[in-house]
Amino acid sequence: MSIFPAVALAFAIYTLPPPPPPPPPDSGAALFQAWCKSCHGADGRGVPSAAARLEVPPADLKDCKGSTAETEDRWVGIVSRGGAAFGLSLDMPAFGDAVTPAQIRAVVRYARSLCGELGWPPGELNFPRAFLVEKAYPEDEIVVTDQARGQEYIYEHRLGKRFQLEASARTALDGQPRAFDGVTGALKYNVWHSLERRALVSLGLEATPPLGRQDVWELEPFVAFGANPGRALVVQGEVVGTWEEAGGFGGMSYRLGVGHELGRFVPMLEAGWTVPAAGEHTLSFYPQVWVQLSRLGHVAGSLGAELPAVGPEPRRPRLIAFVLWDFGDAPLFRGW
Repeated sequence: MSIFPAVALAFAIYTLPPPPPPPPPDSGAALFQAWCKSCHGADGRGVPSAAARLEVPPADLKDCKGSTAETEDRWVGIVSRGGAAFGLSLDMPAFGDAVTPAQIRAVVRYARSLCGELGWPPGELNFPRAFLVEKAYPEDEIVVTDQARGQEYIYEHRLGKRFQLEASARTALDGQPRAFDGVTGALKYNVWHSLERRALVSLGLEATPPLGRQDVWELEPFVAFGANPGRALVVQGEVVGTWEEAGGFGGMSYRLGVGHELGRFVPMLEAGWTVPAAGEHTLSFYPQVWVQLSRLGHVAGSLGAELPAVGPEPRRPRLIAFVLWDFGDAPLFRGW
């Protein structure tokens, strides 16, 4: 019997690459396997048997939409303080007293990396909603706004990584005929974002058909941006053009807002400058305070006013308020 097959087999085994070394004990991967595997599974998708014994099924950590929408600090808070601290499931334990902050941040970064897809804008760029400026971040929200005697009901739905579809309806309870004011549809796309620079830019288009008190079609292309330079101020802006079915180009609007985060409160000041193709320019200021209402942060509100500074008389101030629910984060009655 020839010895060549045996020699060849032995040589092949000898030349096989060695198995990869296990991750260091303090790496995010090793900590995830030690802390999270029993509920979330080795791959992060959740263990079926765990879902059966838990009050709330464990989150699918490979779902990019869910894993990128929140900030890293929010994830660190949940792992450190447990689900109960944020109105979430009591089954999510608190690790803060048993491990180091560096270990928690390592396991959070590993868990967020399980998404495995690039191009999703991170939650750090989801800045607080302002009155005027269209947010550049695509998201899932329901917003109810009241401005003097006018109301607006907005539904926003995120499509994939960067698109957002929006629909809104308006009413005016001012004693005039036809309380229904009109509807608007919009599409928004995030064209660029950078976590390193803490900034993002989106393009969009709003379309308003002749319904309610609206007599003609109106189109409004816009560019919106947001930035958090030095993590000190939140700056958001928007440039909007207007085109009307009967009159063509109607003019431009420029909007800029600045805010500063103070815990659950964000005081902001916006300015809105409208330059019509024909007619008088207008300039208004909008002082406001955004407040996080739920512990999770998925329900928030804002209260402020419009203060006209330039434009036709009479220039009367108007109170403005809204409440929003980010239904992509959690059901309405969770997170309190």
